[in-house]
Amino acid sequence: MEEWLRSAPATLQSVRELRGRLAQGLALFQVPSQDQANWLLCFSELATNVVRYAEPPAHHLWLTLQQDESGLSLLLDDDGGPQPNLVATQLPDELQEGGYGLALVYRLFDEVSFSHQGNRNRVMLRARGCARQEPVVAVIDDDKVMRTLLTGYLHGQYRVESYADPLAALQALGRQPPALVLSDIEMEGIDGFGLRQQLMKDPKMRGVPFIFLTGHQDQWTQSRAGALGIDDFLTKPITKQALLLAVSRVLQRSVQLKSQWGDQLDQRMTSALRPLLPASRIHGYQLALQTRAAAVGGGDFLLVRERVLWLGDVMGHDAEAKFFAHAYAGYLRGLLTAQSEQCSPARLLTTLSTAVHSDPLLGATLLTTLCIELGEEGWVRWASAGHPAPWLIGTDEMHQLGVTGPLPGLRPDPHFDTCEHRLLPGERLLFWTDGLLESRNAVERQQWEAQLQQICLSHEPNLDRLTQRIANWFDDRADSAPDDMTLLLIACPSP
Repeated sequence: MEEWLRSAPATLQSVRELRGRLAQGLALFQVPSQDQANWLLCFSELATNVVRYAEPPAHHLWLTLQQDESGLSLLLDDDGGPQPNLVATQLPDELQEGGYGLALVYRLFDEVSFSHQGNRNRVMLRARGCARQEPVVAVIDDDKVMRTLLTGYLHGQYRVESYADPLAALQALGRQPPALVLSDIEMEGIDGFGLRQQLMKDPKMRGVPFIFLTGHQDQWTQSRAGALGIDDFLTKPITKQALLLAVSRVLQRSVQLKSQWGDQLDQRMTSALRPLLPASRIHGYQLALQTRAAAVGGGDFLLVRERVLWLGDVMGHDAEAKFFAHAYAGYLRGLLTAQSEQCSPARLLTTLSTAVHSDPLLGATLLTTLCIELGEEGWVRWASAGHPAPWLIGTDEMHQLGVTGPLPGLRPDPHFDTCEHRLLPGERLLFWTDGLLESRNAVERQQWEAQLQQICLSHEPNLDRLTQRIANWFDDRADSAPDDMTLLLIACPSP
Protein backbone atom coordinates (compact mmCIF):
# COMPACT_ATOMS: atom_id res chain seq x y z
CA MET A 1 0.00 0.00 0.00
CA GLU A 2 1.21 3.50 -0.87
CA GLU A 3 0.34 6.31 1.57
CA TRP A 4 0.60 10.10 1.62
CA LEU A 5 -0.10 12.08 4.82
CA ARG A 6 -0.39 15.75 5.73
CA SER A 7 -1.66 17.47 8.91
CA ALA A 8 -2.53 21.03 9.94
CA PRO A 9 -4.37 23.05 12.60
CA ALA A 10 -8.17 23.00 12.28
CA THR A 11 -8.64 26.46 10.73
CA LEU A 12 -10.21 27.61 7.49
CA GLN A 13 -6.85 28.92 6.35
CA SER A 14 -5.37 25.47 6.92
CA VAL A 15 -8.23 23.92 4.93
CA ARG A 16 -7.25 26.09 1.98
CA GLU A 17 -3.58 25.16 2.42
CA LEU A 18 -4.36 21.44 2.77
CA ARG A 19 -6.48 21.66 -0.34
CA GLY A 20 -3.48 22.90 -2.27
CA ARG A 21 -1.33 20.11 -0.85
CA LEU A 22 -4.04 17.58 -1.70
CA ALA A 23 -3.87 18.70 -5.33
CA GLN A 24 -0.16 17.87 -5.28
CA GLY A 25 -0.86 14.48 -3.70
CA LEU A 26 -3.49 13.62 -6.28
CA ALA A 27 -1.00 14.47 -9.01
CA LEU A 28 1.55 12.16 -7.41
CA PHE A 29 -1.01 9.36 -7.46
CA GLN A 30 -1.64 10.27 -11.12
CA VAL A 31 -5.35 10.94 -10.68
CA PRO A 32 -6.73 12.28 -13.99
CA SER A 33 -7.15 16.05 -13.92
CA GLN A 34 -10.88 15.79 -14.68
CA ASP A 35 -11.32 13.70 -11.49
CA GLN A 36 -9.10 15.79 -9.22
CA ALA A 37 -11.71 18.55 -8.95
CA ASN A 38 -14.21 16.09 -7.39
CA TRP A 39 -11.73 15.05 -4.69
CA LEU A 40 -10.82 18.68 -3.97
CA LEU A 41 -14.43 19.87 -3.82
CA CYS A 42 -15.52 17.11 -1.43
CA PHE A 43 -12.46 17.53 0.81
CA SER A 44 -13.19 21.28 1.07
CA GLU A 45 -16.82 20.60 1.98
CA LEU A 46 -16.01 18.00 4.65
CA ALA A 47 -13.03 19.82 6.20
CA THR A 48 -14.88 23.15 6.31
CA ASN A 49 -17.77 21.46 8.12
CA VAL A 50 -15.37 20.11 10.74
CA VAL A 51 -13.79 23.52 11.33
CA ARG A 52 -17.11 25.33 11.55
CA TYR A 53 -19.41 22.94 13.35
CA ALA A 54 -17.44 20.43 15.47
CA GLU A 55 -18.47 20.69 19.13
CA PRO A 56 -16.23 20.77 21.05
CA PRO A 57 -14.09 22.40 18.35
CA ALA A 58 -11.42 20.45 16.53
CA HIS A 59 -7.82 21.51 17.05
CA HIS A 60 -6.15 19.48 14.32
CA LEU A 61 -6.85 17.88 10.92
CA TRP A 62 -5.11 14.89 9.36
CA LEU A 63 -5.37 14.21 5.62
CA THR A 64 -4.29 10.85 4.21
CA LEU A 65 -4.31 9.40 0.68
CA GLN A 66 -4.04 5.62 0.42
CA GLN A 67 -3.49 3.61 -2.74
CA ASP A 68 -4.06 -0.16 -2.77
CA GLU A 69 -5.33 -2.79 -5.17
CA SER A 70 -8.92 -1.58 -4.79
CA GLY A 71 -8.15 2.02 -5.68
CA LEU A 72 -7.47 5.39 -4.07
CA SER A 73 -9.08 6.49 -0.81
CA LEU A 74 -9.05 9.75 1.12
CA LEU A 75 -9.10 9.77 4.93
CA LEU A 76 -9.92 12.98 6.82
CA ASP A 77 -9.36 12.78 10.59
CA ASP A 78 -10.06 15.41 13.25
CA ASP A 79 -9.88 15.60 17.04
CA GLY A 80 -13.08 17.53 17.57
CA GLY A 81 -16.41 16.39 18.95
CA PRO A 82 -18.05 13.36 17.33
CA GLN A 83 -19.82 14.24 14.12
CA PRO A 84 -23.25 12.80 13.17
CA ASN A 85 -23.29 9.98 10.66
CA LEU A 86 -23.15 11.21 7.11
CA VAL A 87 -26.55 10.36 5.67
CA ALA A 88 -26.91 10.24 1.90
CA THR A 89 -29.28 12.94 0.65
CA GLN A 90 -30.74 13.68 -2.74
CA LEU A 91 -29.90 16.82 -4.64
CA PRO A 92 -32.83 19.20 -4.02
CA ASP A 93 -34.88 20.69 -6.82
CA GLU A 94 -34.84 24.11 -5.21
CA LEU A 95 -32.22 26.05 -3.34
CA GLN A 96 -31.93 25.33 0.36
CA GLU A 97 -29.67 26.80 2.99
CA GLY A 98 -26.98 24.11 2.87
CA GLY A 99 -27.58 20.50 1.98
CA TYR A 100 -25.83 20.49 -1.38
CA GLY A 101 -22.39 19.60 -0.03
CA LEU A 102 -23.06 16.17 1.44
CA ALA A 103 -25.39 15.33 -1.42
CA LEU A 104 -22.54 16.03 -3.83
CA VAL A 105 -20.13 13.90 -1.78
CA TYR A 106 -22.44 10.91 -2.07
CA ARG A 107 -23.07 11.62 -5.72
CA LEU A 108 -19.39 11.81 -6.64
CA PHE A 109 -18.06 8.89 -4.56
CA ASP A 110 -19.27 5.32 -4.44
CA GLU A 111 -18.12 4.75 -0.87
CA VAL A 112 -18.45 7.28 1.97
CA SER A 113 -18.07 6.17 5.58
CA PHE A 114 -17.82 7.78 9.01
CA SER A 115 -16.14 6.31 12.10
CA HIS A 116 -14.78 7.31 15.49
CA GLN A 117 -11.45 5.75 16.45
CA GLY A 118 -9.85 6.63 19.77
CA ASN A 119 -10.00 10.40 20.09
CA ARG A 120 -10.41 11.03 16.35
CA ASN A 121 -13.30 11.24 13.92
CA ARG A 122 -12.70 9.86 10.45
CA VAL A 123 -14.41 10.33 7.10
CA MET A 124 -13.31 8.00 4.29
CA LEU A 125 -13.98 8.55 0.59
CA ARG A 126 -13.32 5.97 -2.08
CA ALA A 127 -14.25 5.96 -5.75
CA ARG A 128 -14.44 2.35 -6.88
CA GLY A 129 -12.60 1.65 -10.06
CA CYS A 130 -10.40 4.72 -9.58
CA ALA A 131 -7.18 2.74 -9.19
CA ARG A 132 -4.21 4.63 -10.49
CA GLN A 133 -3.88 4.50 -14.23
CA GLU A 134 -0.32 4.17 -15.37
CA PRO A 135 0.77 6.86 -17.86
CA VAL A 136 1.01 5.59 -21.42
CA VAL A 137 4.43 5.78 -23.08
CA ALA A 138 4.48 5.21 -26.84
CA VAL A 139 7.72 3.47 -27.93
CA ILE A 140 8.42 3.72 -31.65
CA ASP A 141 11.34 1.71 -33.01
CA ASP A 142 11.59 -0.72 -35.95
CA ASP A 143 14.14 -2.82 -34.03
CA LYS A 144 12.23 -5.60 -32.22
CA VAL A 145 15.02 -6.21 -29.72
CA MET A 146 15.14 -2.53 -28.76
CA ARG A 147 11.34 -2.34 -28.42
CA THR A 148 11.36 -5.38 -26.15
CA LEU A 149 14.18 -3.95 -24.04
CA LEU A 150 12.54 -0.54 -23.64
CA THR A 151 9.19 -2.12 -22.80
CA GLY A 152 10.86 -4.23 -20.12
CA TYR A 153 12.57 -1.18 -18.64
CA LEU A 154 9.36 0.87 -18.49
CA HIS A 155 7.02 -1.91 -17.39
CA GLY A 156 5.79 -1.55 -13.82
CA GLN A 157 5.69 2.24 -13.81
CA TYR A 158 4.19 2.91 -17.22
CA ARG A 159 1.89 1.27 -19.71
CA VAL A 160 3.85 0.82 -22.91
CA GLU A 161 2.37 0.85 -26.40
CA SER A 162 5.07 -0.14 -28.88
CA TYR A 163 5.08 0.38 -32.64
CA ALA A 164 7.41 -1.06 -35.27
CA ASP A 165 5.87 1.04 -38.05
CA PRO A 166 6.03 4.83 -37.54
CA LEU A 167 3.14 5.37 -39.99
CA ALA A 168 0.93 3.07 -37.92
CA ALA A 169 2.05 4.98 -34.83
CA LEU A 170 0.95 8.26 -36.40
CA GLN A 171 -2.57 6.97 -36.95
CA ALA A 172 -2.87 5.42 -33.48
CA LEU A 173 -1.45 8.41 -31.59
CA GLY A 174 -3.74 10.78 -33.44
CA ARG A 175 -6.73 8.84 -32.11
CA GLN A 176 -5.51 8.53 -28.52
CA PRO A 177 -2.53 10.69 -27.47
CA PRO A 178 -0.14 9.08 -24.92
CA ALA A 179 1.55 10.75 -21.97
CA LEU A 180 4.94 10.65 -23.74
CA VAL A 181 6.52 9.54 -27.03
CA LEU A 182 9.89 7.77 -27.08
CA SER A 183 11.14 7.35 -30.64
CA ASP A 184 14.16 6.14 -32.54
CA ILE A 185 15.49 8.37 -35.35
CA GLU A 186 16.63 5.93 -38.04
CA MET A 187 13.58 3.94 -39.19
CA GLU A 188 12.26 2.70 -42.52
CA GLY A 189 9.38 4.48 -44.24
CA ILE A 190 9.61 7.68 -42.22
CA ASP A 191 12.44 8.56 -39.87
CA GLY A 192 12.09 10.03 -36.41
CA PHE A 193 12.50 13.59 -37.67
CA GLY A 194 9.61 13.16 -40.12
CA LEU A 195 7.52 11.49 -37.42
CA ARG A 196 8.07 14.40 -35.06
CA GLN A 197 7.16 16.92 -37.76
CA GLN A 198 3.92 15.08 -38.55
CA LEU A 199 2.95 14.83 -34.89
CA MET A 200 3.48 18.55 -34.41
CA LYS A 201 0.78 19.21 -37.03
CA ASP A 202 -1.80 17.41 -34.89
CA PRO A 203 -3.29 19.82 -32.27
CA LYS A 204 -3.90 16.92 -29.88
CA MET A 205 -0.23 15.91 -29.99
CA ARG A 206 1.46 19.31 -29.78
CA GLY A 207 1.62 19.28 -26.00
CA VAL A 208 2.73 15.65 -25.67
CA PRO A 209 6.37 15.34 -24.47
CA PHE A 210 8.75 13.78 -26.99
CA ILE A 211 12.13 12.06 -26.46
CA PHE A 212 14.53 10.89 -29.15
CA LEU A 213 16.59 7.76 -28.45
CA THR A 214 19.35 7.13 -30.98
CA GLY A 215 22.82 5.70 -31.42
CA HIS A 216 24.06 8.88 -33.13
CA GLN A 217 25.84 11.46 -31.02
CA ASP A 218 27.04 13.86 -33.74
CA GLN A 219 26.30 17.57 -33.45
CA TRP A 220 24.23 17.70 -36.66
CA THR A 221 21.79 15.06 -35.42
CA GLN A 222 21.43 16.69 -32.04
CA SER A 223 20.97 20.17 -33.54
CA ARG A 224 18.30 18.98 -35.96
CA ALA A 225 16.50 17.15 -33.14
CA GLY A 226 16.66 20.23 -30.93
CA ALA A 227 15.17 22.37 -33.69
CA LEU A 228 12.06 20.19 -33.57
CA GLY A 229 11.29 21.21 -30.00
CA ILE A 230 11.87 17.85 -28.36
CA ASP A 231 12.05 17.44 -24.59
CA ASP A 232 15.13 15.21 -24.34
CA PHE A 233 17.75 13.47 -26.49
CA LEU A 234 19.08 10.12 -25.22
CA THR A 235 21.90 8.12 -26.76
CA LYS A 236 22.24 4.35 -26.90
CA PRO A 237 23.20 2.27 -25.08
CA ILE A 238 21.12 3.44 -22.12
CA THR A 239 20.61 1.90 -18.70
CA LYS A 240 17.23 1.24 -17.14
CA GLN A 241 17.89 3.78 -14.40
CA ALA A 242 18.88 6.51 -16.86
CA LEU A 243 15.79 5.86 -19.00
CA LEU A 244 13.40 5.92 -16.06
CA LEU A 245 14.96 9.11 -14.70
CA ALA A 246 14.68 10.82 -18.09
CA VAL A 247 11.03 9.78 -18.60
CA SER A 248 10.08 10.82 -15.06
CA ARG A 249 11.87 14.18 -15.43
CA VAL A 250 10.20 14.98 -18.75
CA LEU A 251 6.73 14.02 -17.50
CA GLN A 252 7.13 16.11 -14.35
CA ARG A 253 8.24 19.11 -16.39
CA SER A 254 5.24 18.62 -18.68
CA VAL A 255 2.92 18.73 -15.65
CA GLN A 256 4.62 21.90 -14.40
CA LEU A 257 4.32 23.61 -17.79
CA LYS A 258 0.65 22.66 -18.13
CA SER A 259 0.05 23.99 -14.63
CA GLN A 260 1.70 27.28 -15.54
CA TRP A 261 -0.36 27.56 -18.70
CA GLY A 262 -3.41 26.62 -16.67
CA ASP A 263 -2.67 29.43 -14.23
CA GLN A 264 -2.40 31.91 -17.09
CA LEU A 265 -5.65 30.65 -18.59
CA ASP A 266 -7.25 30.83 -15.15
CA GLN A 267 -6.19 34.47 -14.83
CA ARG A 268 -7.63 35.27 -18.25
CA MET A 269 -10.90 33.53 -17.40
CA THR A 270 -11.04 35.34 -14.06
CA SER A 271 -10.64 38.66 -15.85
CA ALA A 272 -13.25 37.75 -18.48
CA LEU A 273 -15.77 36.53 -15.90
CA ARG A 274 -15.33 39.28 -13.36
CA PRO A 275 -18.80 40.78 -12.87
CA LEU A 276 -18.86 44.28 -14.31
CA LEU A 277 -21.51 46.88 -15.08
CA PRO A 278 -21.35 48.75 -18.40
CA ALA A 279 -22.50 51.92 -16.63
CA SER A 280 -23.81 53.14 -13.29
CA ARG A 281 -27.14 54.02 -14.96
CA ILE A 282 -29.06 51.73 -17.31
CA HIS A 283 -32.38 52.93 -18.77
CA GLY A 284 -32.85 55.34 -15.89
CA TYR A 285 -31.97 52.87 -13.14
CA GLN A 286 -29.08 53.43 -10.75
CA LEU A 287 -26.89 50.36 -10.26
CA ALA A 288 -23.95 49.53 -8.02
CA LEU A 289 -21.95 46.30 -7.88
CA GLN A 290 -19.41 44.62 -5.61
CA THR A 291 -17.87 41.19 -6.06
CA ARG A 292 -15.38 38.94 -4.32
CA ALA A 293 -13.79 35.76 -5.71
CA ALA A 294 -12.54 32.87 -3.59
CA ALA A 295 -8.75 32.41 -3.65
CA VAL A 296 -8.92 29.15 -5.62
CA GLY A 297 -11.35 30.16 -8.29
CA GLY A 298 -14.66 31.80 -8.87
CA GLY A 299 -18.05 30.68 -10.06
CA ASP A 300 -20.05 33.95 -10.02
CA PHE A 301 -20.84 35.88 -13.18
CA LEU A 302 -22.99 38.80 -14.31
CA LEU A 303 -24.09 39.49 -17.89
CA VAL A 304 -25.84 42.66 -19.05
CA ARG A 305 -27.57 43.16 -22.40
CA GLU A 306 -29.89 46.10 -22.87
CA ARG A 307 -32.52 45.74 -20.12
CA VAL A 308 -31.75 42.12 -19.21
CA LEU A 309 -29.24 41.04 -16.53
CA TRP A 310 -28.17 37.49 -15.69
CA LEU A 311 -26.70 36.86 -12.26
CA GLY A 312 -25.28 33.34 -11.89
CA ASP A 313 -23.51 31.25 -9.26
CA VAL A 314 -21.88 27.94 -10.27
CA MET A 315 -21.46 25.34 -7.52
CA GLY A 316 -17.90 25.05 -6.23
CA HIS A 317 -14.94 27.31 -5.42
CA ASP A 318 -12.26 25.98 -7.74
CA ALA A 319 -11.05 26.23 -11.31
CA GLU A 320 -13.74 23.78 -12.42
CA ALA A 321 -16.41 26.21 -11.20
CA LYS A 322 -14.72 28.95 -13.17
CA PHE A 323 -14.68 26.80 -16.29
CA PHE A 324 -18.40 26.07 -16.02
CA ALA A 325 -19.14 29.73 -15.28
CA HIS A 326 -17.33 30.56 -18.52
CA ALA A 327 -19.37 27.91 -20.39
CA TYR A 328 -22.66 29.18 -18.98
CA ALA A 329 -21.76 32.80 -19.67
CA GLY A 330 -21.03 31.94 -23.31
CA TYR A 331 -24.34 30.12 -23.68
CA LEU A 332 -26.33 32.93 -22.06
CA ARG A 333 -24.75 35.54 -24.32
CA GLY A 334 -25.93 33.54 -27.29
CA LEU A 335 -29.36 33.09 -25.75
CA LEU A 336 -29.79 36.82 -25.16
CA THR A 337 -28.71 37.54 -28.72
CA ALA A 338 -31.13 35.01 -30.20
CA GLN A 339 -34.17 35.75 -28.03
CA SER A 340 -36.54 38.65 -28.45
CA GLU A 341 -36.31 41.45 -25.92
CA GLN A 342 -40.02 40.82 -25.24
CA CYS A 343 -39.26 37.46 -23.61
CA SER A 344 -40.14 37.42 -19.92
CA PRO A 345 -37.49 36.38 -17.37
CA ALA A 346 -39.46 33.19 -16.69
CA ARG A 347 -39.46 32.27 -20.38
CA LEU A 348 -35.73 32.90 -20.68
CA LEU A 349 -35.09 30.67 -17.65
CA THR A 350 -37.25 27.94 -19.18
CA THR A 351 -35.15 28.05 -22.35
CA LEU A 352 -31.95 27.86 -20.28
CA SER A 353 -33.20 25.00 -18.10
CA THR A 354 -34.35 22.96 -21.08
CA ALA A 355 -30.94 23.37 -22.71
CA VAL A 356 -29.11 22.36 -19.50
CA HIS A 357 -31.31 19.27 -19.15
CA SER A 358 -30.28 18.03 -22.59
CA ASP A 359 -26.67 19.27 -22.65
CA PRO A 360 -24.14 16.91 -20.96
CA LEU A 361 -21.56 19.69 -20.54
CA LEU A 362 -23.81 22.29 -18.90
CA GLY A 363 -25.58 19.58 -16.93
CA ALA A 364 -22.32 18.37 -15.38
CA THR A 365 -22.49 20.96 -12.59
CA LEU A 366 -25.07 22.89 -10.57
CA LEU A 367 -26.04 26.48 -11.24
CA THR A 368 -28.31 28.96 -9.50
CA THR A 369 -29.25 32.00 -11.52
CA LEU A 370 -31.53 35.04 -11.68
CA CYS A 371 -32.81 36.64 -14.86
CA ILE A 372 -33.60 40.32 -14.22
CA GLU A 373 -35.45 42.75 -16.50
CA LEU A 374 -35.33 46.51 -15.97
CA GLY A 375 -38.80 47.51 -17.16
CA GLU A 376 -40.47 50.83 -17.82
CA GLU A 377 -41.63 53.21 -15.07
CA GLY A 378 -39.62 51.54 -12.33
CA TRP A 379 -40.98 48.01 -12.81
CA VAL A 380 -38.25 45.44 -12.10
CA ARG A 381 -39.08 41.86 -13.07
CA TRP A 382 -37.08 38.74 -12.29
CA ALA A 383 -37.27 34.97 -12.22
CA SER A 384 -35.15 32.64 -10.08
CA ALA A 385 -33.72 29.19 -10.79
CA GLY A 386 -32.64 28.00 -7.37
CA HIS A 387 -31.22 31.44 -6.60
CA PRO A 388 -31.78 33.44 -3.38
CA ALA A 389 -34.65 35.91 -3.57
CA PRO A 390 -33.68 39.62 -3.60
CA TRP A 391 -34.07 41.91 -0.61
CA LEU A 392 -36.30 44.98 -0.90
CA ILE A 393 -34.73 47.80 1.11
CA GLY A 394 -37.14 50.52 2.16
CA THR A 395 -36.66 53.50 4.41
CA ASP A 396 -37.45 51.63 7.62
CA GLU A 397 -37.65 47.94 6.79
CA MET A 398 -36.07 45.28 4.64
CA HIS A 399 -37.52 41.94 3.51
CA GLN A 400 -37.14 39.34 0.77
CA LEU A 401 -39.41 39.31 -2.28
CA GLY A 402 -40.49 36.67 -4.76
CA VAL A 403 -40.31 32.92 -5.13
CA THR A 404 -37.57 30.48 -6.14
CA GLY A 405 -37.93 28.03 -9.01
CA PRO A 406 -36.11 24.73 -9.61
CA LEU A 407 -32.42 24.52 -10.40
CA PRO A 408 -31.71 24.64 -14.16
CA GLY A 409 -31.73 21.27 -15.86
CA LEU A 410 -33.14 19.15 -13.03
CA ARG A 411 -36.57 18.83 -14.59
CA PRO A 412 -37.53 18.15 -18.21
CA ASP A 413 -40.59 20.44 -17.89
CA PRO A 414 -39.56 23.26 -15.53
CA HIS A 415 -41.90 26.01 -14.39
CA PHE A 416 -40.70 29.45 -13.40
CA ASP A 417 -42.64 32.47 -12.19
CA THR A 418 -41.84 36.05 -13.10
CA CYS A 419 -41.82 38.24 -9.99
CA GLU A 420 -42.09 42.01 -10.18
CA HIS A 421 -41.91 45.10 -8.05
CA ARG A 422 -42.23 48.77 -8.89
CA LEU A 423 -39.38 50.64 -7.27
CA LEU A 424 -40.42 53.83 -5.49
CA PRO A 425 -38.09 56.73 -4.65
CA GLY A 426 -35.85 55.69 -1.76
CA GLU A 427 -36.29 51.96 -2.36
CA ARG A 428 -33.50 49.61 -3.46
CA LEU A 429 -33.45 46.01 -4.60
CA LEU A 430 -30.48 43.93 -3.45
CA PHE A 431 -29.70 40.95 -5.70
CA TRP A 432 -26.96 38.66 -4.37
CA THR A 433 -25.26 35.29 -4.58
CA ASP A 434 -25.47 33.05 -1.53
CA GLY A 435 -21.82 33.49 -0.57
CA LEU A 436 -22.93 36.77 1.02
CA LEU A 437 -24.77 34.97 3.84
CA GLU A 438 -23.55 31.39 3.50
CA SER A 439 -23.80 29.49 6.77
CA ARG A 440 -25.29 26.16 7.83
CA ASN A 441 -25.62 27.43 11.38
CA ALA A 442 -29.10 28.92 11.77
CA VAL A 443 -28.11 31.19 14.66
CA GLU A 444 -25.07 32.52 12.81
CA ARG A 445 -27.16 33.05 9.67
CA GLN A 446 -29.71 35.10 11.65
CA GLN A 447 -26.94 37.20 13.16
CA TRP A 448 -25.52 37.94 9.73
CA GLU A 449 -28.93 38.84 8.33
CA ALA A 450 -29.45 41.24 11.22
CA GLN A 451 -26.05 42.85 10.59
CA LEU A 452 -26.79 43.14 6.87
CA GLN A 453 -30.13 44.81 7.58
CA GLN A 454 -28.48 47.25 9.93
CA ILE A 455 -26.08 48.30 7.18
CA CYS A 456 -28.75 48.50 4.49
CA LEU A 457 -31.12 50.57 6.66
CA SER A 458 -28.42 53.07 7.62
CA HIS A 459 -29.95 55.67 5.27
CA GLU A 460 -26.80 55.83 3.15
CA PRO A 461 -27.93 57.89 0.12
CA ASN A 462 -25.06 56.89 -2.17
CA LEU A 463 -25.50 53.48 -3.81
CA ASP A 464 -21.79 52.92 -4.43
CA ARG A 465 -20.88 53.71 -0.82
CA LEU A 466 -23.60 51.36 0.43
CA THR A 467 -22.37 48.44 -1.68
CA GLN A 468 -18.82 49.16 -0.52
CA ARG A 469 -19.93 49.08 3.13
CA ILE A 470 -21.60 45.71 2.59
CA ALA A 471 -18.49 44.39 0.84
CA ASN A 472 -16.28 45.63 3.71
CA TRP A 473 -18.54 43.81 6.16
CA PHE A 474 -18.18 40.65 4.05
CA ASP A 475 -14.38 41.08 4.00
CA ASP A 476 -14.33 41.30 7.80
CA ARG A 477 -15.84 37.80 7.81
CA ALA A 478 -13.40 36.47 5.20
CA ASP A 479 -12.23 33.55 7.37
CA SER A 480 -15.85 32.53 7.92
CA ALA A 481 -16.95 33.04 4.31
CA PRO A 482 -14.59 31.38 1.81
CA ASP A 483 -17.18 31.41 -0.97
CA ASP A 484 -17.53 33.78 -3.93
CA MET A 485 -19.83 36.75 -3.40
CA THR A 486 -21.57 39.17 -5.75
CA LEU A 487 -24.09 41.83 -4.76
CA LEU A 488 -26.01 44.15 -7.06
CA LEU A 489 -28.05 47.13 -5.85
CA ILE A 490 -30.72 48.64 -8.12
CA ALA A 491 -32.63 51.87 -7.51
CA CYS A 492 -34.71 54.27 -9.53
CA PRO A 493 -33.43 57.84 -9.79
CA SER A 494 -35.29 60.40 -7.73
CA PRO A 495 -37.84 62.35 -9.79
